[in-house]
Amino acid sequence: MHPSLEAFALAAGLLALGAALVHRFGFPPLPVYLLTGLLMGHRLPVEELEPLPSLGLLLLLFSVGLEFGPDRLKELSGRATRAGLYDTLALPLGFLLGLLAGLDARGAALLAGIIYISSSAVIVKLIIDLRRAANPESEVVLGVLVLEDLVIALLLALLGGHGPGGVLAGVLLALAYLAFARLLGPHLVRLMESFSDELVLLLGAAFTTGTALLFHALGASEGVGAFLSGMVAASLGLRERLERLFGPVRDLGVALFFLVVGAEATGLLRGLTPVGAGLALLGLLLKLPLNHLGGARAGLGRKRRLYAALYLLPRGEFNLVLGSLALAQGYPLVAQVAVLMVLLSVPLGALLIRFAPEIGKALFPPEKKARGAAKAG
Repeated sequence: MHPSLEAFALAAGLLALGAALVHRFGFPPLPVYLLTGLLMGHRLPVEELEPLPSLGLLLLLFSVGLEFGPDRLKELSGRATRAGLYDTLALPLGFLLGLLAGLDARGAALLAGIIYISSSAVIVKLIIDLRRAANPESEVVLGVLVLEDLVIALLLALLGGHGPGGVLAGVLLALAYLAFARLLGPHLVRLMESFSDELVLLLGAAFTTGTALLFHALGASEGVGAFLSGMVAASLGLRERLERLFGPVRDLGVALFFLVVGAEATGLLRGLTPVGAGLALLGLLLKLPLNHLGGARAGLGRKRRLYAALYLLPRGEFNLVLGSLALAQGYPLVAQVAVLMVLLSVPLGALLIRFAPEIGKALFPPEKKARGAAKAG
């Protein structure tokens, strides 16, 4: 029996057990995947699980692009845009924080991106699982996430390639993909309507991974390639079908990816300094007042703007992509901050989002209704 099969069976069993434990309490399982990796990673041969975790990350980025395709830009409300402008202030503030920590401009830019970007995958799943998609703050939060993903994709294109050549190649390739979708997309969609689900799944997987490899070969970021694949598929009107087909495969890969992140975090965080821990805590706190102000600018009430700020706390997929990039480019401090922010914010964010209504009631108790007129005499 191949060792990878044994590793997969053990990992899947541990993940299933953790997910079952939190399911009855109504919590999302992502924090448990991270904690399972932290607690059991030293006993798991996580290297034998590849390429499933890497594939899971690519499919996750593909799904983010699929969820926030070009058509969703047209649906952005003015409220969400105003809130998103306040949210982007985390970029210059994070950059300044990086410079104060002794990083050069590139390292500070990577840190700024890590502080700025929230996890679309975690937040959207929490909003759906908790049945809050129709709430007014959810509309604002989802709009902010669309803007964040587009900004961070641009930042990845600038910082993830190998110099100006990689950036230029990534931009040209992205334009070529969008032109292809515009010119040949309708014919392709009509052709795919006759394809079986199995064939569409295989073609979609080949398209996503092939695009990621092509971006990497040209010196651009493979994460941007996977994200762009999702945006192209969404622009072709394939969102619903691909979400249905890729959902189970993506969820399995993402579970393994977060397990591996938790397992590898132990070694990475072993040399964590007070500076790294302080940067992670400041990074988590930095966006809370910005998003609270953004919620007010978007016209949300006191409780709803608090909810919006709490919803945007979790960090996830893009933070880990930026952290891996920082580690590869010689910024271990930035990588430590990225991993620590994910480890802290996913379980904490899940709890805060889950109990946001109770927190709102405790901080802003309902005013007592005016009583009737006092009796005379």
